[in-house]
Amino acid sequence: MNPRFVTSFFLRSFRGYHCAAETYRPSLSPAPSVEVSHPLPTHLKPSFRKASDNMMRSLLQGYRPVYKPHRLGCEVESLLLLGPSQRMCYYEGKLFGGYSTFLMDQILADCCKPPESIIADTGPAFTVNLNTSFVLPVPPTVPIFLRAWPDKIDGRKIFLKGCIQIPGKAPNEWVDAIQAEALFIRPKI
Repeated sequence: MNPRFVTSFFLRSFRGYHCAAETYRPSLSPAPSVEVSHPLPTHLKPSFRKASDNMMRSLLQGYRPVYKPHRLGCEVESLLLLGPSQRMCYYEGKLFGGYSTFLMDQILADCCKPPESIIADTGPAFTVNLNTSFVLPVPPTVPIFLRAWPDKIDGRKIFLKGCIQIPGKAPNEWVDAIQAEALFIRPKI
């Protein structure tokens, strides 16, 4: 698949579905051979990486994790008010579930790798499994509260739980809109 099409597709779709996506037209010429060690041709790497970094920055705009000590590591929280480019709705007034899951994956990953000031000797961990339960629709215009915490640690495996909460009917009440359970694993050293 043409890397420019992929970049264009993701940039357009993650900006809130307000642009018409380009129609994909397969090339009649054979795809250029790509070495295994270089997944993208060298001349496309900087622009593709820049587009990817810009997309990630725009998706995580306003995300500021706060780390708190937990008996198994740390708990992470973040209060987020989505900007206009982040208010992706497939159905009117309901935040796109894929974006909500992306936010959950981000905060769960942050829970695995806290700053060294909280827990020393931690390395990266990667998502193995992420189960999400959509309890309530998330309106795109309300503040959302993201939380993640470790549930169990078994060697390199980290079992996590998390949720996205939205304001409830009573003042200062937060209700779970999305609940998640995840398994992350640290690579062998």
